[in-house]
Formats: sequence, structure tokens, C-alpha cells
Amino acid sequence: MKRRDIFKEFLTTIFCSTTVKASGGKIYRSGDWFSTCDFGDKAFESYVSLLKIAYSNSEPQMQQPGYLPKAFPRTESIQRFFSYLKSYSSMLTLPDANDAYANTYAYKAAITLLSAIFKKSDNKDIFDIENEDISLEFRNALACIKTNSVARDIKAVFNAVDVANSNKNYFYDVDYSDDNSKYNYCLPIFETSVIPHASRIIQPISLYIYIDPVQNYNEHSTAFLNRITSSFMPFPEKERQSYTKDGIWLCKPLSLKPIYYYESSFAYVTHLDDATILNDYKCANINDLVQLVIQKAVKQYTSYIAPSIAEYENSLVDYLEDLIRRILSLDLKWLYNSSKKEIEKCREEVKKILIGYPEVFSYIDCCSDEIIQQQLLTILHHAITEITKFINDNGKDIAGYANAHNCENHIKYIKGKRTRDNSKELTELSEKLKAVPNKEPHNLYECYYYTSSNELYDLLNSISNYKNYFKKSKKSS
Repeated sequence: MKRRDIFKEFLTTIFCSTTVKASGGKIYRSGDWFSTCDFGDKAFESYVSLLKIAYSNSEPQMQQPGYLPKAFPRTESIQRFFSYLKSYSSMLTLPDANDAYANTYAYKAAITLLSAIFKKSDNKDIFDIENEDISLEFRNALACIKTNSVARDIKAVFNAVDVANSNKNYFYDVDYSDDNSKYNYCLPIFETSVIPHASRIIQPISLYIYIDPVQNYNEHSTAFLNRITSSFMPFPEKERQSYTKDGIWLCKPLSLKPIYYYESSFAYVTHLDDATILNDYKCANINDLVQLVIQKAVKQYTSYIAPSIAEYENSLVDYLEDLIRRILSLDLKWLYNSSKKEIEKCREEVKKILIGYPEVFSYIDCCSDEIIQQQLLTILHHAITEITKFINDNGKDIAGYANAHNCENHIKYIKGKRTRDNSKELTELSEKLKAVPNKEPHNLYECYYYTSSNELYDLLNSISNYKNYFKKSKKSS
């Protein structure tokens, strides 16, 4: 992983820009710190002061030239940073971005990575320094962050050992909130479908990128079969030892925008005795009682969970907008026309869409130019097909959320010129490609590298269809 690539992604994740500096106790969106960085001690201290403002100082501010300062969106930045960490270390356990400890955790983790990025170099030429491979230092820094995280988790477990069943999401019957001593029975509510207006759970998308450790990228590799069948157990049991893996799969997200999930299953804590069952619930049958308690629990919990459902729905709107912005930032005409696909251009396009791209580059850069080009183009095509599928599968629901919550900026963006997919050249190119017969893949290896002639057309059509969901929202007050 090249030092400059890692540093660029690091700064962009935290500040949404590389042109940032500390000035007047604020984060200033300007300057040449990044472009002139020599990765020396002075530059390191400057960026430490910048991170301190972002994650440690109280009420941090950000300012752009010619504008008044405004509050730095610390929670959003921490969310992006945590997603970024997860893209490199999926097993990392992180605090919630809204927790009081999140600021300290993010600051310490950021400084740990910054120290790896600024590791001392024996080189003198700045070009050599910024292109130096610091994969080992970066991975060691991630391991250190993970170790500290585990230590904190263990401490939290020991602090909570006296709390019975602390992993459950308890919700207490509001009818007895004035007297906690009356709570004596608990009923688990597992069926999310019983909660009225509960939104369908939509997961973020990631790319699984195939890495061949011996750099052959052999079509006879069993890694493709193993990846697809990973949820299945080998059978019979005695054959388990023959199950081997001959490839690495890197899982990389396509957005740093978080999706805020809500807890749909809960344990309802209430009060039951003879009089309550007979007089309040008016029953003497266990099945009837369970159904009546569930109805009461769901009614109370629905009111309680409504703000969390709204937060979840709004986060999906932000997430989809980010995906669309990223995919439309690609040079689609270049990708789908017949021009020669230079490696450096491929690399620059991948940087626009893939989180954690320096790690991917570190694995494939040692390969032949043909394999490097093939892998980079595969990432781009996979990103487009995954985002197209996400829009097709979830666009109607998310558009409904955007309308319900009056997400005016999102609707304006989607209906605006920047997302119009009817660019004459692009549309003509998509139609031309669509007329070319597809050659279907014959095995999983071919599926991995497969590019449909409908791909560009399907992407443009998915965005167009999503835009159509907002046609009815033209009337606004």
C-alpha cells in the first residue's frame, strides 16, 4: 500500500477533502498541506493538531475561504472513519459514534494510523517517500487498534457481569413505570412483522474482490466455488478436511455513509397476576393471553421506536444518494467505449468508488499489467452492477422514505441536471451496447469477470426509474 494513497483516503474519509489545515483553532478547508507534504516530523505534528481539533477539542469548527465558520460534523466524520476502519478490519468492534467514548476512540485510532503513515523513511527523494510501501506498518497499526478495542470490550463485559441478561433489548410496560417493583414477567417479541409500519431491513452493499496469493488468477481455482458455497457445510463430515481455500476475498464497502438500524425485536417487561389476567386481559387461556400482551407491547413499542425508524429511513436516503453520486462520478463514457484502458486511468476510477482501495492495489500491483488491468476493470463493473441491483431492489421503498420525510435536498438532487441519465452520447452508447448479443458465462470464474452488454443501459434505466418515483412530489408548499 503506497503511503500517498493511504494518506489521501485517510484525509478524505475524515474531512471529505485533502485540502485541509489547522488555522486559528479551526479546520480550514484550504491550503497545500497535502500536496507539499514531505512526511517529516513537522508535517506530522501539523496533522496531529488537525486531528485534535476534529476529534478532541470541544465544539470544533470548519471554515471555507469567503464563508463564515460552521460546526464541524464530528459525529458524521466519526461514522465515516469507523466504516473506513471496518473496510480494512471487518472483525473490529467499535463504539457507537454517539457514545461519549467515540471521540476519544476515534482520536486515538486516527493518531495510530497517522503514525504508521508518517513512519520514518530512509529515502531522500519525495517521490520515493510518498510511493513507499507501508503495508506492514499500516496493518500493524490496525492490529494495535484492534487489540485496544478488545481490551476495552473485555473491561466492559466485566463491568456488566452483575446485569442479568444485559444483551437483551428490554422494553418496559409504560402502565407500570410509576412503580418498578411491579414488573414481574417478560415476554420476548421476535416477530418483526407484528410491528406496524416497521421498515424492511436493507443492508449496505460491498464488493468481494478476489485475490490470488500466487498471482496466477487461475480459472481452475476453487475459490470461486468456495465463496458462493460458504454458507453450506461440507458433507459428509469426513470430507471436511478436503475443503480448502486457494484464494483471498477482500470485502470492501462502496460508501462511508452509515445506515442507522433500529432494534425490532425486544423483550416486553410487564406485570401479571390473577386479577390483571382476568379483569384487564379478560381471559384464562395462555394463547389468548400471549396474543393480547403482544398487541399491547407492539402498540407501546411502535410509539417508542418511531423516531429510530425515521432515523433509519433517512439514513437509507443518504446512503443511496451517496451511491448514486459515486457511480455518476465515474467516467462512464471511457469505461464503456472501445478506447484502450490504461492502468493509471483504471486506478483513478477505482479510487472514486471503492473504500479501502490501497489494500486492493497492494495485492495486485505485483501482477502483470494484463492482470492488474483485468482486476481493476472487474471492480468497476462489479460496482456498477451491485449499485444498479441495489437501486432496482430498494429504490421504490427509499423514494417513499424520502417523500415521507420531506428530504427536499435529496429529491432536488435526484431530479436535477447532475443526475440526468439522458446525456445524448451516454444514452446512445448504452443503446449501441445493448444491441450487442451477450455471451453468457459457462462457469463461476467467467461469472466473476463477466460484463453484460446491458450493463450501462441497466444502470441509466435504474436511476431514471428511481427519479420517476418523485414525479408525484412536484406539488410542494
